[in-house]
Amino acid sequence: MKNKSFAFAILALSTLIISCKKEQDPIPETPASTTYPNYSKLAIGNYWVYQQYDLDTLGNLTPKNNFDSCYVASDTSINGTTYFKLIKPKPYVANQVEVSYLRDSLNYIVNETGKIIFSSSDTSTIFATNYYTAAPTDTLCKVVFKMDGQATVVSTDAGNFNTLNAQEKFYMYPNYQSAGSIRFRNYKYAENVGLVTEVLPSLHLHHFIQKGDWFDTMSIKKIITSKIHLK
Repeated sequence: MKNKSFAFAILALSTLIISCKKEQDPIPETPASTTYPNYSKLAIGNYWVYQQYDLDTLGNLTPKNNFDSCYVASDTSINGTTYFKLIKPKPYVANQVEVSYLRDSLNYIVNETGKIIFSSSDTSTIFATNYYTAAPTDTLCKVVFKMDGQATVVSTDAGNFNTLNAQEKFYMYPNYQSAGSIRFRNYKYAENVGLVTEVLPSLHLHHFIQKGDWFDTMSIKKIITSKIHLK
């Protein structure tokens, strides 16, 4: 009888210890998933229509009867990663399109070669540095591409948007400073909208790159219209 009582006491004590241990063990928490702001709006069928404006050195805009349509045509796998095919008119070249493959990568938009074209948070990294030359010993300009770190509100027919600017800055060499020593190409993006405005540094940048001509102080500004479709 004593042996049975002792056995029951041991069993009860073991149960109590196990119960206490279970109560003391913390329940593991499921880590919260990290979400990042969407500045690309890459989804098949999304499209944006932009109107072109002449932009003079005083900041005056003159509307042109030119409209650019950009759209996401499809998606594809490149090295096991999904990219979206974006089609838009080619700058400075009539009746030709520019095709790029883009994806979101955390706080960045990158293309199929790994080049960063936008970041919602990285304002210190220089994404690219390039040089344009007219001849092997004649450099036209140095181009530095990075986020400019300035958030601005852009007013358009489609509404007012808080934007971040990815900027190419053209540092012109002395022989090519007649239209200014520094020129810009700006790409302003808004969260959950995509590209809102784009400023091209000159109507003749294409000729400038090919021939060394920088004779026009007029720029082109493309502004989003109300004709957009976003999923």
